[in-house]
This record gives sequence, structure tokens and C-alpha cells, in this order.
Amino acid sequence: MACYYVPRRSMLGFDSSDSSSEYEDTDEESSSEESDGLGEATYLTSKHSVGTSFQIGQTTVNIVAGDIVHQPVDVIVNSANPNLDLTQGRASSSLLAAAGPRIQRECQQNYPRGLRPGEIAVTSGGNLRCTAIYHGVLTRYSSQRDEKLLSDLVSECLDQADTDGYHSIAFPPFGTGYLSYPTPRVADIMLECIEDFTSRTLTTVYIVIYSQESSCFQDFLNAASKCSSSAPLQSVGWSAGRSHPPIASGSGGSASSVRIGAINVRVVIGALNQISADVLAHCAPKDLQLSSGALSRVLLNDAGPGLQHELSSVARNGINYGSVVTTQGHNLKCKYVLHGSLPKWGTSSPDPLKCLEQFVSGCLETANFNSMRSIAFPTLGIGALGYPTKAAVQGMVQSIKRFAHKHQAFLTDISIVVFSGSGDCATVQYELSKELGISMGASVNQGSISHYPPPSSSSQGTSRTVAGGSINRIPVNVVVGSLSNQNVDVIVNSVGQDLAMTSGSCSAIVAAAGPNLAKELLQNNTSLPYGKVAVTKGYNLKCAEVFHGALLPWYSKGAGNTNQPDIVLEEFVYKCLEKAMSKGHKTIAFPALGAGNLKFPLNVAAACMVAGIVKFSKKYSIAEVRIVLYGGSPDLRQLEKEYKDEISHPGRKVNPVGHPVPHKQSHQYAEPLRGSQDWFSWKYREELRTPKYWTKYTYRNTLKDWNLDVRTHFHSLQPVDQVVSNSIAAALKSTMGMKTIKSIQRVENVDLFQKYAEECQRLFRKAYVEGNFVPLDKIKSSQGPVKVMKRLDPSMTQHTYPEINEYYFFHGTNAQHVDAICSQGLDSRLANSGRLGSGVYGAEVASKSAGYVGPNSKGECPMFLIRMCLGDVYLTGQGGAFKRPPNKTNSSKGGGTQQDLYDSVVANGGSFSDREFVVYDRNQAYPEYLIWYK
Repeated sequence: MACYYVPRRSMLGFDSSDSSSEYEDTDEESSSEESDGLGEATYLTSKHSVGTSFQIGQTTVNIVAGDIVHQPVDVIVNSANPNLDLTQGRASSSLLAAAGPRIQRECQQNYPRGLRPGEIAVTSGGNLRCTAIYHGVLTRYSSQRDEKLLSDLVSECLDQADTDGYHSIAFPPFGTGYLSYPTPRVADIMLECIEDFTSRTLTTVYIVIYSQESSCFQDFLNAASKCSSSAPLQSVGWSAGRSHPPIASGSGGSASSVRIGAINVRVVIGALNQISADVLAHCAPKDLQLSSGALSRVLLNDAGPGLQHELSSVARNGINYGSVVTTQGHNLKCKYVLHGSLPKWGTSSPDPLKCLEQFVSGCLETANFNSMRSIAFPTLGIGALGYPTKAAVQGMVQSIKRFAHKHQAFLTDISIVVFSGSGDCATVQYELSKELGISMGASVNQGSISHYPPPSSSSQGTSRTVAGGSINRIPVNVVVGSLSNQNVDVIVNSVGQDLAMTSGSCSAIVAAAGPNLAKELLQNNTSLPYGKVAVTKGYNLKCAEVFHGALLPWYSKGAGNTNQPDIVLEEFVYKCLEKAMSKGHKTIAFPALGAGNLKFPLNVAAACMVAGIVKFSKKYSIAEVRIVLYGGSPDLRQLEKEYKDEISHPGRKVNPVGHPVPHKQSHQYAEPLRGSQDWFSWKYREELRTPKYWTKYTYRNTLKDWNLDVRTHFHSLQPVDQVVSNSIAAALKSTMGMKTIKSIQRVENVDLFQKYAEECQRLFRKAYVEGNFVPLDKIKSSQGPVKVMKRLDPSMTQHTYPEINEYYFFHGTNAQHVDAICSQGLDSRLANSGRLGSGVYGAEVASKSAGYVGPNSKGECPMFLIRMCLGDVYLTGQGGAFKRPPNKTNSSKGGGTQQDLYDSVVANGGSFSDREFVVYDRNQAYPEYLIWYK
């Protein structure tokens, strides 16, 4: 039998005093008359509430006919009068009767002077299930000026709920009663506010209209349909007080749902770490060490080290298969994480399938016992553990069904998250949909359910047209849908240069086409040069042929004779169109090339594709070009906007030489000649951003913007691609022999990197004012270029600036200092003073740094590959107790102004067998890569 490590309710924020105060009023003012009133309200709304769900922007919007006091949300919004007398007005008095007199006392105590129009007052939920009530004030409608007040009030409620960390909120149709606001305008304004709203935690909005038959209900349905990015998600009947808003899918996009009893069960395509829910379930290694296991590492990176520390403290000896351990959610988008472990498939004892079912049941029981409303599971057992897809899916779904039929549950939402990056994503999605009864023509409980055909099915997937236009008489349409379901002559497929087919759209195409497509591609090609077009048959796809190509990531500067990434993308689009025309094809469908793993800024990706079409259209013609946007993209709305822009104004975003404009800088003129005085000035004034190859804190935002969103000293360890991994491993092993590399991760810390980038800008300014620095290898008596730079792949070194003597170096440390270095940077106070004084040291060979390494309890040794900007370098063959770089006019003594100082010291020959590189300002070095070896 599985054992469950279930914290007391007080550990999860539900102690006895919280429970009693949330649901009952114990004061003397709580009279029997008020209790009868609540009973009457419950009776009047005990029938089903009826509604329709829409996806609007980032938010799920439910238009509901029913009573607002019984909606299962975190926040209810009330339209109140300026003096906050809740006995006045039908809506306020009904709310007061249901919630109890406590909320009126809170209004009087906390807002004794009432409110001005447009302001909100916040009280508890009293006897209601909601956590809070927001009371807002509007003026009586007299002109369009009052519409601005309504817009501000709705936006204020949304922002306040998001700031308070709530997930769901219910509005009445504000102002449509006594205040006489025109209902169609109220509907438009409220839905527009929701559409423009950007959320961190708030994912679901209810708009609750008293009667389904009223024209108000239809006005809101019409307004929601206009704003929605897709057809209604579902039209369902909710049992009053029992349902809960769907869980947000985060970066996962497509979702389908079915009701099992009182529980909404969803299939979500995405990534578990991006899901917002009260609880996340997680299948971990048996020892609960989250550094091993792909999903565990992702969750640990996002949650922060506190997750592992808490897990280790509550379950020091690991966990039995099928059991459950509870931790806080830390920095994940959840309150709690339920951890468990499963044996590999094929194990005779314990039985793997029984362990899976025990774990699912244990998670559901634990979440429900602690009054959690929503939980998200990954697809358990599928992948490295080797469970057959059908068996794992049946085990999960049967456990959910048993729970749903057994309980009158507080838990009302369950999501099963199918990882969008998985090669068998389509198969898993299909099996789940089939097992849950979400199939072609099926209708489950009152829900209008989306369905998924099997991967080899030829059924047509629906597409939604976003934009359409003509470029020099060529029809160009932008649609949201599935690329693998497009009925065209040619589908374009983006693959890796090594013909890897693991990206989202590519894996879906391979799954839909069948195994012969990949077989033909690999038979005829060993690799693909960037921008070249390879052709295969379409096989089970609805196209005659598939054109395959490899593109450069945005952060690459090209390799060898390869052009810049934007030019390669533009030319690839042109070549695909040209080849399609030459082979007699009339229609072609592209994915949104560059906008996914290649990390192009979205405006640049759209501009490149349209520029390729423009170039083709000047010479040739074709019947239709279709650009297919993946509906599950986290950037879908922005992609739609950029492509609408480009189709409406083709070629507008190109510079005079015909290439798409790169990501906007704070200044609008082109980059001057590199190394010139103007270039140093340009670099000094440049708006600081993260490196283009970072994946969590992307180049799309400025460093200042990122630092407004991320707490100081927070860092994330991100996986590196194969080229970087191989490059660093080769550089380390070149002087240390055949060490076993355990892991290589990139340290993404926006706080530290901003300080480092500002130091680089200081050196760019210094070079502008005082003249170019002498390159390290050109300084008299120098032993030449930095050795590690010659061993690293150009895709890494091209991002450094030799103009300020910026290079990569190795830095060894003790395992106990790794977390401090990742979060706070390289600090000379953590190490003993070296032969060149107290500073931050780097080595050009790993064997030098290895002498300063201290292993962890597993015998694994840490080493950093750091970036260091040396600036104006002082060479010495002798040691010295430097506290800062020496004075340039008298290098043997200190003193002088800051401008008279060198920026770094390099031990170069003499009494030093290996060169050492030292800076005395910790911000001149950034620990970018963490290597663990044994």
C-alpha cells in the first residue's frame, strides 16, 4: 500500500481558525434571519449555471448565466455605491445576505470615507467560497466619458487580483442595471479590457449574468466571440458551486476537456513547468535528487534551490514507489508540488502499473484533503521509464475516474500535460483523448468537446484565418492550425542541420507522415547545409511533397561562408517558393519559421518570411502561400499581430540594403564599422540585453525590464545545445585528459549579467575616450592569444568582444561555493589571496583551475567557464599583493586617478608556469557556464 506524506492543513495555510472564519460568521450580529436569507439564495441558484468559455488573450473567459455569489472563484466583484452601504442596491444587498455582515463591517472599518468613482475596496469573502470581494464604484451613465471610468475600473480589478496572486475572478455586467450603461458597450469594454490584460497568475474570468434569456447574455456572447482567438472552448452546464475555472495551459496551447462527475479533466499540450495550477504532480528519481531526470531538472531550475532543500529535509532517504511527498511550489506557478517515483516498465516487483495508479490516486487524495481546486499531471511513465503509451494512459484515466466517482470533491480541475517537445506527442494526445471519451462525434456530459484524430488519420484539422492579402498578385494567407493537417501541394519543414526532427512542428509532421518520410530524408542526406532545400514525398500527409531545411538560430553570426541568420531565413523562403514553382506545384504551406527554437525576435521572423515572398513575387507567381501559426504557441497573439502587420505592409520592415531590421535598439541608426570610434560610442550607448542565445531570460526584453520581474540574486541553470556542450567538454579535456563530464549548464542571472554588461560598457567608453586597447596577444612580451578561445567553437567566441579584451577562462572552486557564485557572482572573499593579490582569477587551461576544485559528496567536481573583460592589461612576470590594478604611469605603485589605472593584471611568464588572468572588480567577470566532472 502507498503511504502519503500529507502535511496538516496548517502547514498548507489552512489552520483551524482559517477554516472557521472562512465559512461562518460567529459574531452576535449573525442572526437567524440572515441564515435564512443565505439558505434562500442557495435554493434559488441550486439549478445549473449555464455558460460558454472563450480563450481571449491569455485568459479563459466564461460567460455564465447564474448567480454570482455561487461561482467557484477566488474573487467576486460587486458594484457598490460611493458610501459602501451594501444594504442599498439589489446586487449589493443579495451579496451581503449571502456573505454575512462581516463584509459590511470591513467596508466601514477600512473605508470610513467610502470610495470615489473608479476606485475599489477589498474585503474578505465572508461566508462565500471566494477569498475576497472587490467593491467598485461607477457613476450613472450620461456620456461616453463614463465609458473610460468603466474601462479603468475593470482594469483595476484585474490588476489587483493578479497582484494579489489570485487565479480566478467573477464580474457582474457592470453598470447595466440602475446606472443605465448601454449593455452592448459594456460588453465590448469589459472584453477589450480582458483582451489587453497581461497576467502573471490570473488565468480565468467569469462574467455572470442573472438570466440566460436576457439580451445582456447574448450581448456578452457576441462581444466574446469578436475578441476570442478561437471558437468557444466549451458550452457546458455547471452545477452551482461545484465547478472551477479551467487550469491555464501556460506555454502549452491546445487543450481539450471532458467532465467526469463534478471534475473537469483536460488534455493540455505544453510543458508542466509552464502550467498554472494549485498543485503540480511530479515523477522524480527514487532518491528525490532532482538534478537527475529531464523533467526534474526543468522543475528545479524554475523553482529554485529551495525546492531541493525542502524535499531533502522532508524525505532524506528518498521515497517508496507509488508514495507521495509534498513540498511548497517555490517559484513554480503552483502552490504545492506532489513528488513521487515509479519503477521502470518490466519490473516484476513492485508492479509498475499498480505503482502508477497508487501515485495518481495519492496525489488526488492529498490535493483534495487540503482543499486544493486544481492539479496538473505529466504523462506518467511514458518516455525514459518505458511504459507502453496505452497502458500508462489507461492507468492514469482509470485512477481519475475512480476518484471522481468516489468523492464529493473540493478538487474540480485535473490537467494531464502532454509535453509538446516529445516525438510521440501526437500519439499520446490521441490515446488520452480516446481513453477519456473525447473522440470524433463524441459528446460527454453536456460539453462540446474538441477531438483529436490519430496521428495517421487523414481527417481535416480546423484552421482559423488570421490575415489574408496579396503580394504582387500572390495570395498570402496566415492561419492558426496544424501544419501537418494542411491540404496543399507542399509543406515546408524546419529540421536541424544534423537532420534531427525533435522540434514541435517537425515531430508532428514526422508522426503524421509515417516512418517513410524520415527514412527517405536520411537515405538521401547525411546533413543539410544551412538554407538548402531537401525534398521528400508527403506520404500520409495531405501534400505531394515536403521541403526540408535547416536554419541558423538568431544569436548565431553565421559560420564559414554562411550568411547572417536573417538572410538565410529570407533566402530559404525564396528557394522553397522557387522550387515549388519549378516542380509545377500551386500551393505551399510554411510554419512560422524562426519564431520557435531559433529565437528570432517575432517582428524579424515575420519580416524575413514576407521579404522572401516579396522577392519571389517580383519574378514569379504561385496560386497560394500559406503561413501556419501553431495554436499552442505562447507568443500566438504577438505572432498574429506581426504577420497581420507584414501582410498589410509587405517590405515595410526592411532596411535600405533589403535585409530585415534587427531587434529594435534604443537608438535608430545602423551599427557603425566595428572597432571605430563611432562603434565604441555606439556600444557604450547601446540598450543592454541578455545574450541572444539565452533561453529563459531572452533577448526580447532589456536587462532592466527583466530585473523588474526577477528578484535579486535569482539564477536559473539552463541546458546548453550539443555544439556548446561538445565545445566546452573538448576545451576542458584538452589539458585534463579523459574526464567524465556529468553536466554542463548555462547560468542565467540577469542581475549579475547587467552588472557585467555595464562594466563592458565602461570599457567601451574608456576605449572611445582614451583610444583602442592593445589586444592581449599584441602586448609586448605577451605569450599570445588566450588558449581556451582557440579551443571553443566559433559559435561561442563570436559573442565576445576582443576590442575590450573580453575572453572566456576557466575558474575552479569548491562545491560548497557553487550556489553562491551562481547567485551572487565571483567574489574574491570566498577564496584565499593568490600570487597577484585579492581578485577574481581565471585560467586559460582547465588543468590550472583544477588545482582549486573541491568535490561534492558524490565526488563530482565543479568548474566554471567565465567571461572576463580585461580592458587595459598590465603584464607581469612577478607576483604582487595587488588590491587593484596598478597605475599606468608608475605601475610599481598605487595611486593616481581611476583613468590612470590598468583594468586587469596578467601573469605572463617569469616565475609563472601558466598564465593567470586577474580582475579586481568582481563585476568584470561573469560565471556563464557551470561544468560538473568526475
